[in-house]
Amino acid sequence: MRIWEFTSYRPYLSERLGGDGARTGLRTKLAAAIPVHTTFVSQVLKGRTDFSLEQAESINEFLGHSEDEGEFFNLLISKDRAGHPKLKKRFEKKLQLMRDERLNIKNRLNSPDSITPKDREKFYSSALYGAIHVLSAIPQFQTLEALAEAVRISKSRARAMIDFMIRLGVLREEGGKIKSGSNHVHLANDSELILKHHTNWRFHTIANLQFLDRDDLHYSGCLSLSVDDAFKIKESILANLKQNVDLISKSKEETAYVMNFDFYKLFA
Repeated sequence: MRIWEFTSYRPYLSERLGGDGARTGLRTKLAAAIPVHTTFVSQVLKGRTDFSLEQAESINEFLGHSEDEGEFFNLLISKDRAGHPKLKKRFEKKLQLMRDERLNIKNRLNSPDSITPKDREKFYSSALYGAIHVLSAIPQFQTLEALAEAVRISKSRARAMIDFMIRLGVLREEGGKIKSGSNHVHLANDSELILKHHTNWRFHTIANLQFLDRDDLHYSGCLSLSVDDAFKIKESILANLKQNVDLISKSKEETAYVMNFDFYKLFA
């Protein structure tokens, strides 16, 4: 469910928090985050009072809104709080401008060519973009909360990264689920970003060593061997890599792993 589809913040919050008697735990947590009594939250959702803009900021953080979603949510509250028709109309125009901007972005996602060099550079600025993209194919990770927890970042940061990838068409959001999109970000072997891509995942591996699981596999070594045997090992690694890639391409998406290969000459 997308905030951009709503013209008032109450129906949006009711959808996110659930109706009376349903998902009341979320309402209690929201009340504690603002902080107010749970009865005040109920009064707001029934239209008897409004949240303040200060409370709106706390709600943005609680729901993990991105920067744009937070701005849109604040405008929804400002519109409903406005006491003068002209002021209310001004906020409605701002809301529509934000919706139109989102629509224009979505209309540009019909072709892989829509991914600009600048967007490609941002995608490869962190391994987290690739991690979220891969995890979104696995049903148990297709929510904001699950993705944020899996990659160990805040919901607001995860929301911003997800929105960026939705804009690229790399991800899509439907029925409250975050899934893989129709666009793909590819790097040629001679791309200027290939070094950044390799570096990102090596740093990710280093960081992940502190959470080492007994099922993980790590090996590091510095070896001396013959030139012929070095060639044989390289050929063996490449053949094994091709075999693994073929296996992965047909595999059901149930879990996610990182696979890095390094085999290089120690001296120049």
